[in-house]
Amino acid sequence: MKKMLSILFLLIALTLTAQTVTYQPNNTVISNPEKGFYHYTSTGSSGGYNLLTQSTLNGYRTNENITVIQRQFFLRDFITGTPITSTYLTNMQTDFNRIRATGAKVIVRFTYTSSDQTTSYQPTKAQILAHIQQLTPVITANKDVITCIQAGFIGQYGEWYYTNSTEFGSGDYTVLTNTQWANRKEVMDAMINSFPLDVPLQLRYIYAKQKMYGNAYIGRIGFYNDAFLAQDGDAGTFLASGNNPPSIADINYWVTNTTNLPVTGETNAVNAPRTNCDNTLLELNGYNWSLLNKDYLPANITNWQTQGCFTDIQKYLGYRFQLNNSNITNNIFSLYIANVGYANLFKERKAYLVLKNTLTNIEYSFLIDNNVKNWTSNNYGMVIDLNSLTLPNGTYKLYLNLPDNTLTNPLYSIQMANTGTWIASNGYNDLLQTWIKSSLSVNIFVVDNVVNIFNLNNYTFKIYNINGKLLKYNSLNISGLQAGVYIIKVKTRTGEVYTQKIIKT
Repeated sequence: MKKMLSILFLLIALTLTAQTVTYQPNNTVISNPEKGFYHYTSTGSSGGYNLLTQSTLNGYRTNENITVIQRQFFLRDFITGTPITSTYLTNMQTDFNRIRATGAKVIVRFTYTSSDQTTSYQPTKAQILAHIQQLTPVITANKDVITCIQAGFIGQYGEWYYTNSTEFGSGDYTVLTNTQWANRKEVMDAMINSFPLDVPLQLRYIYAKQKMYGNAYIGRIGFYNDAFLAQDGDAGTFLASGNNPPSIADINYWVTNTTNLPVTGETNAVNAPRTNCDNTLLELNGYNWSLLNKDYLPANITNWQTQGCFTDIQKYLGYRFQLNNSNITNNIFSLYIANVGYANLFKERKAYLVLKNTLTNIEYSFLIDNNVKNWTSNNYGMVIDLNSLTLPNGTYKLYLNLPDNTLTNPLYSIQMANTGTWIASNGYNDLLQTWIKSSLSVNIFVVDNVVNIFNLNNYTFKIYNINGKLLKYNSLNISGLQAGVYIIKVKTRTGEVYTQKIIKT
């Protein structure tokens, strides 16, 4: 009996504190979309097409909390100007179908060769532009599972560096001619104009974006850095030599251009102390990193595991949203959220408040934010007048839903980094709040030792002492009670419950 009374008193106390909930953080790795470590895959650099397997993709999520892969589509068979075959395009669609069935997403890059020679094969600009047009329908049909598209097509591994092309030039990009930069821009413009607007694009070098589009342009173009933490400005990602840092201007340019655009890539060398944990964490956070290749460089992955920061990297890459607290007072709901990750969202996503009727289990969903990309602070707040929501009277549980804009699979919804809030079956975050919708405005107060209950005609009531003990007291006249604090619980004939603290003087 004491346990039941304690539980009852706890429920009453929650009501009396204006329904404030402080959420507890979850310190584990969460398999959220479009963030974290990813695995590299390719169709095969020697030609043909190696399909993805469903079992491998399932294992990435189940065993490693990995929700993103990189897919390098090698177009070696079409270097000489041959149109991309229907078989190749069909295989691409099969890959995308398997990615979608797993609840994963993919970083896309198109590459003609992996040759490490400066004379690696390079199609002409006209051939590349024709291939982009062929690829566009497949990309458009599968944009829902494409995280971003890296600006490949030119050079070894599509990195825009080594080619055998006079059209595009090769090697040191600072000495390319204006004509060669114009040709590169024509390829980039074709991707901008052909591939879906809601799919971000990436360039390998910030100099390339500055040269082609100027310092003021941000657009859809983020960056991938395949030599993170290496010497010589991360192997040309920045214009710097040795272990000298990039210029302040270039750092600011990078940070500004990736506030809501993706940063992905990998390490390619052990370069202590930069590749040690302390510095790695600082640079991942400072440069807005969202995704990092787990497969390369293995020595750095091992060092991070040995030094103890690997799990933190996995947790904080990209966004990491936490519920701070929420409150319901006088039907006004306030919610405060922190983004404690290294980066912000880089794709559009909406936020919904879901209210579920506890009697009928009918759910009502209301858009509360058009763009979760704005959740950039450690205490982002929103305030909602619950009475303004179109709902039938009743008691409701409150949930936060952050679904993908197009995919309905709850694996694509965002899980908040809190304990006891995630509902995997529907992708909701339980806000641990209950609210009563009523057309009545109920006032409960004491005047001259008489409890007054306004705007209710048919109700029952019970009175408890401050310890939660039910008193055998059947009158609203409380003059017979000792001075002190009491709790009155009023229940309407339709089941709505109102609880109020009263004071007997």
